[in-house]
Amino acid sequence: MRMKSRQRTIAPGIHLIQECGRHRGGIADAVLARGVDWYREGTELHVPQNAYLLAGDQKTLLFDTLSPAASKTVLAGLEDALDGRSLDYLLISHPDVPHAGNTAQILRRYPGCQLLAPRAGETHALYHLGEAERVGPDDELDLGGLRLRFPEATFLDAAVHTWMTEETSRTLFTVDWLGFPHLGDECLKCVDELDVEIGVSRLEEFHSRVMFWFQYVDPQKVQAATDALAVEFEGYGIAPAHGLPIRQDSARYFALMNEVVQRVADAGRGGVL
Repeated sequence: MRMKSRQRTIAPGIHLIQECGRHRGGIADAVLARGVDWYREGTELHVPQNAYLLAGDQKTLLFDTLSPAASKTVLAGLEDALDGRSLDYLLISHPDVPHAGNTAQILRRYPGCQLLAPRAGETHALYHLGEAERVGPDDELDLGGLRLRFPEATFLDAAVHTWMTEETSRTLFTVDWLGFPHLGDECLKCVDELDVEIGVSRLEEFHSRVMFWFQYVDPQKVQAATDALAVEFEGYGIAPAHGLPIRQDSARYFALMNEVVQRVADAGRGGVL
């Protein structure tokens, strides 16, 4: 029996493939106890892992791989989204399990696929990224109708790391930054399709745990870096690895992240995810 595909198109030629990590019981109760305004009692709480397939007129590229627990999910999503085409490139944002854990399985399924990895850093041996072709800020990759760039990651959690942009749709792929949990009925949706706004408390829930180093920073310096990103990528949509895609009003989320940094710096590490 073929597994149901967990993928959808979020922009022309760009497909979201999603794995939802479910958190029940004590974790959900802890969120509820803090009185956040976005969690509904009794609902599933998910922290997604996202991979993105970019299918141009000539070439295709998968950005990240989901975790090993979701190998069937990513392979089924790829098969569905590719619709008979081959996978030409696999780009790993950084050598972390939720992002690189299915590298070997995908390369076995698509043996002609070229593995790509960030140029920066010195720990590429993990997940065999030492064998990959390296990409960095000076590089572009034309898939035919989709044009990719690889800006230096401003906010990262590994020395080997890259962000990505798709310039035709003006989409910025921010990997771990700008992640947030969602509820069980929000899977595979984009933010503009929700009935509620994503507020600072959802973003803080994720970043106070995953980017806990915000508690050690000078908030003003981090906020200045965020403001610079907002200028550089004005009008771009945002496609994070651990949140729902933001296709509209991205400036609002840069501003919210400045609030998040201040809150984590003031309160220290938090979150339950």
